[in-house]
Amino acid sequence: MKKLAIATSGGGYKGVFIQGVLSLFEQEGFWVDAYASCSSSALFSALASINKINTISKLVWSEGAEIAKIKGNSQSNVQLLNIEKFLPALKEELFQSSRRFLVSTSYVKTDKAAVETQSSSSTRLGRKLLIEAARNITSWRDENLENHLFDTFENSKTKLITKENIKDVLYATTRMVHAWHIPAFINGKPYIDGSYTSMCPAMPLAELGYEKIICITTEHVQTKLDFFSEKYIPEKVGDSNITFIKPDYDLVEIEVDFFKVTEKGLDKAFQHGIDKAKEFISNNG
Repeated sequence: MKKLAIATSGGGYKGVFIQGVLSLFEQEGFWVDAYASCSSSALFSALASINKINTISKLVWSEGAEIAKIKGNSQSNVQLLNIEKFLPALKEELFQSSRRFLVSTSYVKTDKAAVETQSSSSTRLGRKLLIEAARNITSWRDENLENHLFDTFENSKTKLITKENIKDVLYATTRMVHAWHIPAFINGKPYIDGSYTSMCPAMPLAELGYEKIICITTEHVQTKLDFFSEKYIPEKVGDSNITFIKPDYDLVEIEVDFFKVTEKGLDKAFQHGIDKAKEFISNNG
């Protein structure tokens, strides 16, 4: 069994809470063996795995909100701009690191869904999926999607992250089809947001043999297995124990939502992440 790993969830701009947690961990020298990520947390998790989480400002979220407002833009432009900014450091250091980095993605396995998700009709499909997710209707997911875990370590259970595909992996995991207009492909194959098939990849880490997993999530309640599921990530899977770091309240209450954020809310959510990380270290030191 491997020892300790962190899994981080999706959550759009609520991810500033996760950034706060990882920022404090880095400041305190709290490291783990593996960082598994999903959606908006993937870039931050990647930077945390190479000791560079504190090189990215929390203002990236409010700046992103402004970029998305520009005519012709969407969340696609926000994500690609942020990835490009840190791509040189990631290419240089991520593949030299002894720490493992993983990204949850959703592979689009049918031809029909590939066309729907990667074309101009994706926005309409995305809105339909929001409704189905709210009702826990899993039929579209079951028929068309498959979770793929990308990995900087070679393993028979995962797909390999390389210098050539790292940008595509980091972008694809964020692509919620109702709000992203630029298609996502990895190694020539269609992908969409990892949350559709694994909200916070704690379960895949358990399958890979990590005995202690810290699931950092943006939800103040239990964390769903995936976007559509009515089931939740348990505290124990086989020999693996999962501990959760999550907000004490719905971040919407402080004006931090999936694609909306105020500067006041940004500061509060980031600080709340720092405080929860301090609490975790104090209780587990």
